[in-house]
Amino acid sequence: MSAPTVGADVAAVLNPLPRMASRVATPIDCSRPVHSADVAQSRLFEDILIGEIAELRDLLAATELRWRRLRERSRVADAPMPEALVRLHGRIAEAERLLVQLRCRFGYEGDSLRVI
Repeated sequence: MSAPTVGADVAAVLNPLPRMASRVATPIDCSRPVHSADVAQSRLFEDILIGEIAELRDLLAATELRWRRLRERSRVADAPMPEALVRLHGRIAEAERLLVQLRCRFGYEGDSLRVI
C-alpha cells in the first residue's frame, strides 16, 4: 500500500500503524542538502516518533472506549467529545506531521514494513 497521491505542495504519509493517511497542507522545503550523521539521527528520531504515535493511539483507543461506555450508561447519545480526546487527536496529528516533515527532509519513506 502506498501513500495517496496529492499535490506537490502537500506532504502525505501512511501512518505507522494501519489507519488513514495524514496530510499536511503546508509546503515543506526538502531541497536542503543532508549529511550522513543527520540522516542517522533522523532515523533514530523517526523510531521515537513512531513509538510515540503508537502509544498515543493506544491511549486514544482506551479513552474512546471509556467515553463510549460512559455515554451508553448515561444514555446521552449526543454528548460532545471530551476535551481530552480532542487533545489526543491533536497530539497524534502533530506527531504525524513531524514524521512527514522528517521523512521529506531526509529523503526517505521510512521502513516499508512498518507502514503496512
